[in-house]
Amino acid sequence: MPTTWHGVRLVIRCTVHYRIHTGEKDFICDVCSKLFTQKSNLKKHYKIHTGEKDFKCGVCSKTFARKCDLTKHLIIHTGEKNFKCGVCSKTFARKCDLTKHFIIHTGEKNFKCGVCSKPFRQKSNLNKHYRIHTGEKNFKCDVCSKTFGNKSNLNEHYKIHTGEKNFKCGVCSKTFARKCDLTKHFIIHTGEKNFKCGVCSKTFARKCDLTKHFIIHTGEKNFKCGVCSKPFRQKSNLNKHYRIHTGEKNFKCDVCSKTFGNKSNLNEHYKIHTGEKNFKCDVCSKTFSQKSHLNQHHKLHTKESDNKI
Repeated sequence: MPTTWHGVRLVIRCTVHYRIHTGEKDFICDVCSKLFTQKSNLKKHYKIHTGEKDFKCGVCSKTFARKCDLTKHLIIHTGEKNFKCGVCSKTFARKCDLTKHFIIHTGEKNFKCGVCSKPFRQKSNLNKHYRIHTGEKNFKCDVCSKTFGNKSNLNEHYKIHTGEKNFKCGVCSKTFARKCDLTKHFIIHTGEKNFKCGVCSKTFARKCDLTKHFIIHTGEKNFKCGVCSKPFRQKSNLNKHYRIHTGEKNFKCDVCSKTFGNKSNLNEHYKIHTGEKNFKCDVCSKTFSQKSHLNQHHKLHTKESDNKI
């Protein structure tokens, strides 16, 4: 009997292993429909959805969903890096990290997207990219429940809630939550605008800004609200509008804690605290912190004019 059972176990192991070569994936996640070759891998993956974290660091008590993630994390505390790159001498804690790094020097891109054929150096980058096509968003913010296609975008988003701003402008010392926002801001100081509109000759610092601007001339509105069907020229405007329906308010004033649905409204509100008044009445020269207040004030002059008539 033991011999027979040993034989059965061997067959099972061989069958499971063979799927690595065939690419056969019989185990499907009932949440996001992702496929796996082994049941054990499906179970590990499922913890992304449940939030289950059974592996705890004995040094800082941080918890992880997978043992391999805990092992990676532990290196932060030991600082041990025994694997050295023969080209640039950079050191790594794990051999697999050295292998990934080495591709920077070779320029090799062996992982190609099956949808758009875009090549990648690492499989992990291909997997992240592939979510653009599938629309898969497994990373959920535990503050506002917004979902993201990859962890790095979730981490960037978290800074909205924490108020963390690690990227500082070297010219005016203004701080930003994301590097891309700092890059956008920096153009204010350089004044460089290399992208010119072929219709009105207006120039822009970035190609994406020119693309957005061009829609003004075409009148094209391709982004439609799924609730009220209102169309928008830009996706960013649709996203702002959508918060009217969801009631989502992610932008918080760090002075009085009042929350807003978009950043522009928060910026307008800030002027109450700073006393900044940039909107001036062209009739009586009275100044206001918000344009809406100026518009309201203008009605007084309109009413006065009507009474005189």
